[in-house]
Amino acid sequence: MKFLILAVIALSTTAKEIGKCQVSQWGHWSQCHPSRLCNAEIPDVERDTYHLPSAKYDAGREHMNIMMKMKQEHWKAQDECQKAGTCTGGVMPSALGFTPCENGMADRYPCRNVDILSFLNPADMGYITMAPGDTFAKGNDMWGWTDPETEDEYAIMGLTGGTAFVRITNPTEPEPLAFMYTRTTASIWRDMKVIDNTAYIVSEAADHGLQVFDLLRLRSMKATQPVPTVEPDSTYSEFGNAHNIVANEETKFLYVVGATNGDYPKNCKGGLHVIDVKDRLNPQYAGCFDEDGYVHDAQCVNYHGPDNHYKGREICFCYNEDTFTIVDVHVKNNMQLVSKIGYIGYQYTHQGWLTEDHTIALMDDEMDEMDDPVKNTKTYIWDITDLANPVLKRTFFSAQEAMDHNQYVKGEYTYQANYRAGLRILHIDQQNFDLNEVAYLDTYPADTVALFNGAWSTYPYFKSGTVTASSSDYGLFVVRPNYAAMEDQKKKLFSEKTRTRSIVSCSGVVDPQLEGHLACENPVC
Repeated sequence: MKFLILAVIALSTTAKEIGKCQVSQWGHWSQCHPSRLCNAEIPDVERDTYHLPSAKYDAGREHMNIMMKMKQEHWKAQDECQKAGTCTGGVMPSALGFTPCENGMADRYPCRNVDILSFLNPADMGYITMAPGDTFAKGNDMWGWTDPETEDEYAIMGLTGGTAFVRITNPTEPEPLAFMYTRTTASIWRDMKVIDNTAYIVSEAADHGLQVFDLLRLRSMKATQPVPTVEPDSTYSEFGNAHNIVANEETKFLYVVGATNGDYPKNCKGGLHVIDVKDRLNPQYAGCFDEDGYVHDAQCVNYHGPDNHYKGREICFCYNEDTFTIVDVHVKNNMQLVSKIGYIGYQYTHQGWLTEDHTIALMDDEMDEMDDPVKNTKTYIWDITDLANPVLKRTFFSAQEAMDHNQYVKGEYTYQANYRAGLRILHIDQQNFDLNEVAYLDTYPADTVALFNGAWSTYPYFKSGTVTASSSDYGLFVVRPNYAAMEDQKKKLFSEKTRTRSIVSCSGVVDPQLEGHLACENPVC
C-alpha cells in the first residue's frame, strides 16, 4: 500500500548492489495507516443520482472512444519504455513457484493474507510468435472453467495476440496446454466467458467476431514445450469488433457488448447483441437491445431478488460509461428498459457485480480516481431492491490511490482487480452498505498511482479456493487467499506501515524489492 506520506519519505542516496541493480537504502517506516480513508479524510463531494430517459445521444460511445485513445497512448508509451529499459515496473518476471505471504511480502510483491501459488508470463503460456500488430505481449481479461467430469480447473487468459489455456488443478505447478491466436490482429482488449464447457471469445480487433472453443478438448491434453497452438471449433461473424462479452449460464444466452463497427448491421449500436448458444458450437443470433446505446459491460442473471415485478425474469445490469442501466431481457424480441440512473461525478461507468441475493450492486467507475478530487479507489454501493429505482447508498474509499477495473462477488466477499493496487479482497457488510478490505496482493509493486498498469481482472469461482488474477504487464498469477484470516479480519480494520527505496541504476536483468510492508496496530479512524 502506498499512501500519500510515502511521497515525502526521504531516501538515502547511499546505494546497495542487488544483482545488477543499484538501489538506495530503505527509507523510514511511514506512519500506521488503515486500509480505508477515514470519514474525516473524505471531502464533502456531492454524489447525488438522477433518472434519465433512454439515450437520444450515445454519450457512452463518446466516453469509450476517449478512454480507448488514452489507453492506446499509455500502452504506446509503455512499449517505448520497454524498448529503452526504463519502465517503472521493471522486467517481465519469469515463472514463479509457491511464494508465501510473510511479513507483508511475497517475494517482491506486497501482500496480506494472500499467498502466490505460481506465476506464468505470456511466453510461458505459449505466446512467443507475435500476432500481426503486436510489439510487446500484454495480458488483459480472464475467466475460468472446471471440467464437470474430472473436476480439473483451468485458467483462460487473454493476451494481446490470443488466448491461453492453462490447467491449474495443481496450482503450484500450472500446465500451459494450448494457445489460440486472435482471429485477425492483436488488440489490448480481449474478453471471454464460458457456457456449457465452451469458451466464447471476443476482441476489439477489427472483424474478429466470436471465437468458439470446445473446452472438453483440453481434457486429453498434456503440457508440452513448445505449447501447441489450436484453432477455434467455429466462429460467429454477425459483428466485427466487440469490447466485452457477458454470459448467463442458466439460460445459455451470450450478450456481446461494445460492438461498434457499422459495417455489421447487427452491431446493435454497441448495445446488447444477444446470442443463443444452446447448440453450444453453433451460436445463433437472438436479438438486439440498443435503446441505451453503448454498453461497456454487464451482468445478466435470472433475477431472484426481492422485487416481485421482475422475480424469475432474466435481467441485465449494464454499466454504460455514464449510467447504471437495468434492462429486462426476458423476451428477446421485446427487451425493455427498466431504469437508467446517472450519478454526479461520473467519469467512466465501467463494471459491476451483484451480491448473491440480488439486493446490492457494487460498481466501478474506472476514471473517477484519475479525474476526481479524491484519487483513492472508490466502489459505489447500490441498493437494488427496487429495480426501477436503484439507490446509491454509499461510496467506499480505499486508502489506495489507484484506478479500479473489474470485480466479482463470491459469497460475502468481492474480489477486485484494481490496476496498480493489484488484487484486493473486501468483505461486504450488506446491512450497512459498506466494505472492509481483508486481503490483497499487489501485482504491480513498483508504485501505486492512478494509471492503467497492473491487475486487469480476477476469477474467484474455483471450488478449490484457488483464485487467479491477470496482470496487463506480467501475465497470470495463481494465488490462494487465507480464508480463515479473512474471516477473522472482516469485522475489524487492518492497518500497515510501509517503507520504500528506489532504483539508482539497473541493467534490467533484476527487478529488486522496492517496498516493505508490515502490519501495525489500528489507529483511530
